[in-house]
Amino acid sequence: MSDPQRRPRYPHQRIQSVASLSAALNVPEGELAAIAKIASSQYRKAKPITKADGSVRQPWDALPPLKRVQKQIQAKLLRRVEYPYYLTGSLPGKSPRENASLHTKPAIIITEDIARFFPTTRAELVHGVWAGLFGFSEEVAGILTALTTKDGFLPEGAPTSSYLANLVFWDCEPRIVDQLAQLDATYSRYVDDVTVSSSKALTPVEIARCMAIVYGMFGSRGYKAKRRKHEIVRANAPMRVTKLVVNKRPALPKADRKAVRAAVYKLEGIVNSGQPLPDDIQTLLNSASGRVSRLGQFHPTQAAPLKARIATIRERLAHLNDSLALTGHGQKTPSKS
Repeated sequence: MSDPQRRPRYPHQRIQSVASLSAALNVPEGELAAIAKIASSQYRKAKPITKADGSVRQPWDALPPLKRVQKQIQAKLLRRVEYPYYLTGSLPGKSPRENASLHTKPAIIITEDIARFFPTTRAELVHGVWAGLFGFSEEVAGILTALTTKDGFLPEGAPTSSYLANLVFWDCEPRIVDQLAQLDATYSRYVDDVTVSSSKALTPVEIARCMAIVYGMFGSRGYKAKRRKHEIVRANAPMRVTKLVVNKRPALPKADRKAVRAAVYKLEGIVNSGQPLPDDIQTLLNSASGRVSRLGQFHPTQAAPLKARIATIRERLAHLNDSLALTGHGQKTPSKS
């Protein structure tokens, strides 16, 4: 029997009527029904996301007033769920670093990816979350499902979708965590990326058993693994979890650290060249500054001199602004903010 702390939990009132749902969301009952009726048509395509493996994802942007209602559902219902430690993606207080921290100093790492996760998350799975985990009535679960799905699937990009994506295995995932723990393996899921690790060198039979457990969970909800993303890595090679190296502790890969240094060096060259500054100088500065800040989260010693160089660049740009103001030239350069 699984540890109750490993199961997502909604420790609040079970909503049994649309009137009670209306009061909980602070949205008039008639408005809820009207929006739910046309919800699937209240989306527009957002900019497609091209992943590192070349696959393309299509996110959706909910239109008002549907987005306003979804934000209420997120705030009043989904954010009040108690999420277990192994769910680490797209939730408040969770991060790739927290996900990677569950798998530090492993002897082996197995990574899996759910193929077409959001388009394959059917409305009936979402309904099961509202009726099962939340314990809401069929009527309430039905209207919430209509408000949080599009054409029968979970739309990536909607305010409610990442929360519901974390909950689709709500009743079977705790058992999977327990089964893997019996094999001395640790499990986590970052939305659609699954990681299984062990501090001991698993045998081929144990590895096959771990994979069968995970694939069984996928299949129980109608999902399939993206086989080209399947990896088994041992401690004699760089071991990555959500793009962080975890052989010793969560760290940025060497190539990423080198790229941050290169970005700062490039920015210095532009600013000190004596040539007119490009129109996107503010964007370049913000990007480099953000990358240095992220480096500092994992490698503060390496980031410290880069932060000083960013500060020098800001001072240089401020000086150029002052000089151009005195001469009456209108070159656009960033402020100190």
